Amino acid sequence: MSPIDALRAIHEELWNAERGMDRFARGVVPGVDISALNLHAVRETALGAFLDLDDGNTTRAVTAIRSVLATQYPTSDWPWSGTFPATAEQHDPPGADAVEWVHYDPNWRQFLGCILALTVIHHGADLPDDVRSGIDAALLRCVHGEPDDRIAPWYTNPNLMHAWLLGHVGQATGDADLSARGEQRVEQIMERFGRFGDIDEYNSPTYDGIDLLALALWAAHPPTPVYERSGGRMLARLGERISTLYHPRLGAMCGPYIRAYGLDLRRYVSLAGIWLHVAGESPEMILPAVLDQDTVHVHDLYFLPLVQRLAPIVLDHLDLRAVTSPRQQVQRFGHSCAESLLREHLAVGWEYGRRHDDSLDQYVPFSAHVDLDDEPTTIGIMVPDETAWIDVRRVADLTFDVQLTGRDDRVGLRIVSGPGAIVGTDRITVGPVEISFEAPPDALAETRTPIGYEIHVGWNTDAAVAHITIG
Repeated sequence: MSPIDALRAIHEELWNAERGMDRFARGVVPGVDISALNLHAVRETALGAFLDLDDGNTTRAVTAIRSVLATQYPTSDWPWSGTFPATAEQHDPPGADAVEWVHYDPNWRQFLGCILALTVIHHGADLPDDVRSGIDAALLRCVHGEPDDRIAPWYTNPNLMHAWLLGHVGQATGDADLSARGEQRVEQIMERFGRFGDIDEYNSPTYDGIDLLALALWAAHPPTPVYERSGGRMLARLGERISTLYHPRLGAMCGPYIRAYGLDLRRYVSLAGIWLHVAGESPEMILPAVLDQDTVHVHDLYFLPLVQRLAPIVLDHLDLRAVTSPRQQVQRFGHSCAESLLREHLAVGWEYGRRHDDSLDQYVPFSAHVDLDDEPTTIGIMVPDETAWIDVRRVADLTFDVQLTGRDDRVGLRIVSGPGAIVGTDRITVGPVEISFEAPPDALAETRTPIGYEIHVGWNTDAAVAHITIG
């Protein structure tokens, strides 16, 4: 079954006609029977409506959009003004006690705003007047509810989406202030992009996909010429980098990853995998073999119809080619440096110098995809709570030193791989990759996760050193 047909089947299974929304798929929270909670997903319902409109199922799409619009928080002085809940059943934030990301997600303004705006762009003529006017009002709440200083300059994906929303709504309403704020945000984004040569959320299998989508909006539906020029420039760079780091033989994006939900594109649905599929890659190389409501991170499959619509302006920038000779990529962000090496049988990425706390549980400062003897190996190093930062430096051809600095006299690392690790007191071996420790760890725990096999190694000290050898 093709990915788009798999999405149609999932949408049919999860659609609740009585509620007028899609239920959450079980794969959103692997290992938990979320279906028993009977929760309804706001974002995926809006994306499902876009799919239905593409397929001519206008009646159901209209029902879904009305249900989504009814969930939006009203304009207010609260920090969740104009955003949307993740579920229709979610309680309103508890006033001054509300915690961002727990009681509300401010980025839902950008996600739902862009989805609804694109729905009108492509299917506005099919929507009743009340739905069109409802979307117009919702977009105004999205842009007016967003504080000007909430999205940090380095926070790429909501920044790109919000810049476009400001310009789009400003153009549609004739609001010169919104238009000016949109162009000002574009200029700020481009200044940072020009300084570093890439985006801050560098090489993130999920968020690269959102960034491509947002930049496609800039270039395909530009509120002003500034968006078209800037979007084209950034798309060219992201397309070049993604094309360089994608290894078709291994079906892998080479690391390191600033943010990743998994290392193997075939173990969970990533937006990078969806873009690679639309660019012509075989689904079995970059998406899970089975796509149903139990597939890990399957909710991102709902973006496929939008990706297909925006693909023409993106695909010219993607040049997916076999790795027949070595490739190297070096990207600096101030004091940090990300390096990648691709050869015919491997893709290895590492980074040093990065000091940050945001989304640290998704940071992968070292990863390796290796297939030396038709026995593919995927392994990555991630950061546990007790570790402040990890530096990985290349000291020989395929040898790396890993320096760990901890918190409160503890330090550790998470080693994520497929099954088959050989765990010893001073080293861990996964296929051709060996990780050895200068001092034996004080603690070691092994767990299986929905996206791999994880070994947590810890020391009762504030620093530790490890070495990685491939081959």
